[in-house]
Amino acid sequence: MNIALVHYRAGLMDGVSLEMEKWKKVLNKLGHNVDIVAGNNEKGVDIQIQSIGFENPKYEIINRNAFEKLENFTPDELINEIFKESEKIYIDIEPIFEKYDVIIPNNIWSIGAFLPSAIAFTKYAKNNANKVFIGHHHDFWWERKYFLNATTSKIIELLKEYCPPTAENIKHLVINTFAKHALFSRKKVDSVVVPNVMDFEAPAFVKKETNLKIRESYNISTGAIVLLQATRITERKAIELAIDLISNMQKKAKNYVGKLLYNGEKFTGEIVLAFSGMCEDDMYKYKLLDKAFKYGIRTIDLYPNVENKVWSFWDLYSIADAITYPSILEGWGNQLLEAIVAKKPIVLFEYEVFEKDIKPSGIEYVSLGNSYKLLENIVKVEEDIIEKAADKLFKILFDKESYEYTVNKNFEIGKKYYSLESLEKIIKNIL
Repeated sequence: MNIALVHYRAGLMDGVSLEMEKWKKVLNKLGHNVDIVAGNNEKGVDIQIQSIGFENPKYEIINRNAFEKLENFTPDELINEIFKESEKIYIDIEPIFEKYDVIIPNNIWSIGAFLPSAIAFTKYAKNNANKVFIGHHHDFWWERKYFLNATTSKIIELLKEYCPPTAENIKHLVINTFAKHALFSRKKVDSVVVPNVMDFEAPAFVKKETNLKIRESYNISTGAIVLLQATRITERKAIELAIDLISNMQKKAKNYVGKLLYNGEKFTGEIVLAFSGMCEDDMYKYKLLDKAFKYGIRTIDLYPNVENKVWSFWDLYSIADAITYPSILEGWGNQLLEAIVAKKPIVLFEYEVFEKDIKPSGIEYVSLGNSYKLLENIVKVEEDIIEKAADKLFKILFDKESYEYTVNKNFEIGKKYYSLESLEKIIKNIL
């Protein structure tokens, strides 16, 4: 079959782009012809339709008026503008979608980030009953404060109707059981849960020589502990918890100086927080850097080297002794899987989806608890939880046997439940 995987953008390091690439690999293996169709023109995008995504010149003004402040239109004018733009998008997608038997919009029918695309895709699906549409819903609009702050009730009505739409030839996939229950509750629509996956058979992307090169470039000794924050820099990732963790670790570090780490290196007492993901919120980043400076914590930003193609995003896992994943909200959790494949210990906040869908698998991790408070827009957990997490992480990092047991156990669990092979079985059933 000819299959299109569609999103506003692709070929980037966001979770949806990464999952689409994995889907393409599995679908190709099953003998299908697959294109990644997106609004941008990055490597990995097979066909660009500029109007469907963030590259559309109308994207910013429509979204600003729909979800921030209604200042350029009346409510009726805004709705007219959205439908007018959807007609233009329909004209763009019609000839391109003609060759596909199965079209899989990713998030276009769920998050509502560009309503003209959701409307155009719905019209096309209903006008082409011979084609199969599979809405792959990674995030829903009702999960995000931004989309709940619609400037007019007419926008909410559109979200309810088109995100997602219903039709005989539209099937639905979600990435966690919370989303499955919410979708059924709201629209009486049944859906299939498809977890995020990784290629556990691929060559290891963590290499000792890469670790040494990156450390040398940033003047980080081999005896320093590096905690890698591999997520994008945005508020829901609660990266301030990683800073609290390191602050606590620094107080205890003198007790470990000179002792051998899991890799045979003598600990110098230095603990570094490294960022490898793109920044989506400059104000939040400055807040984090201020907090780190206040606590005397060294931070390094590795992402410019990804942009400048000095190293790949995957290379940067080589520098890590452990991965911090303090996010308070995730649809599933790509970086968690990446840490498992990279064979790195994980420090994580037990967000809802983790507790419900992932924790029962039995993976080993260092916990930052499962409840938090917001103090002046900063996420806080109880100090004794931070202290226990610091102690447990030190125990793993200074015990080779414990380190290897933890990462190898997680790798085997990941391989069993979250591999491309497990995705292949799900896709076969869906198709």
